[in-house]
Amino acid sequence: FYLWHGLASSTRKTYSSGQKSFIDFVWLRPAYLNHDGSFLPASQRAIMEWVAYLGSRKLQPKTIKSYLCAVRSLHVDADLPFSVCEAPVVQRLIRGIKRYHGERDRNPKLPITLDILQRLCAAMPGDTSLKDASFLAAMKSAFAGFLRCGEFTVMRAESFSPATNLTRGAVAFLPTIDAPTHVVLSLPSSKTDPFRKGVSVILAAAPGAPTCAVTALRHLFSMHPKPPGAPLFQAADGSAFTRERFLSRLKVLLVTAGLDVSKFSGHSFRRGAATS
Repeated sequence: FYLWHGLASSTRKTYSSGQKSFIDFVWLRPAYLNHDGSFLPASQRAIMEWVAYLGSRKLQPKTIKSYLCAVRSLHVDADLPFSVCEAPVVQRLIRGIKRYHGERDRNPKLPITLDILQRLCAAMPGDTSLKDASFLAAMKSAFAGFLRCGEFTVMRAESFSPATNLTRGAVAFLPTIDAPTHVVLSLPSSKTDPFRKGVSVILAAAPGAPTCAVTALRHLFSMHPKPPGAPLFQAADGSAFTRERFLSRLKVLLVTAGLDVSKFSGHSFRRGAATS
């Protein structure tokens, strides 16, 4: 149980592709199994053949390295030694794949920096409706708090839970809501908090700035009061902001601001905060 929770669920999900690829590969090739029929610990021959197979399928070297990390994680879970992926011969094989196939041009997502956030705020048609006030507050809070998209949205509206998602009660205006100098945002869970002890994020006020998260949150609370257990950011029907709905609205706003939608993602706020 504790070993399973030693990795974030998103990391386990990412690792699952590489682990399935290796397991399927060796099960279809009994010669690469151990004498007792097990596939762990993986032999160097099995790893070399698997990596070569991945290269023949034109997987990128970066992806192959990620898959190796996933197989290493299998060994850690089973308390088995695994140094094969660090072996010089395996690393040379990956370099050979890279030289033979080359690497595709990357299309990294750009950061939403402070000046871009200002343009997005200026492009908003208004902030009086619940969905508009929520969207603006979500954008500004994501930037000010270096938030991941999954920390302030939900995957599905019906999956919202006060125990794991942001609620109105997660916001504390200090010293008072009438004249706050900052907000303490209590995240019930996050990627780096797998045991859900809770993480407190400080959002400092920027009086007069159009990007001030504290002002946006105050506006949301005063215009649309809700009980402490209600979702912090809500759609027009009162349901929690889903990731899909947030990103869809963001794309429309990026277009309105004259920006290339394909260059940005939900993680651009966290990346932009760090860049700024």
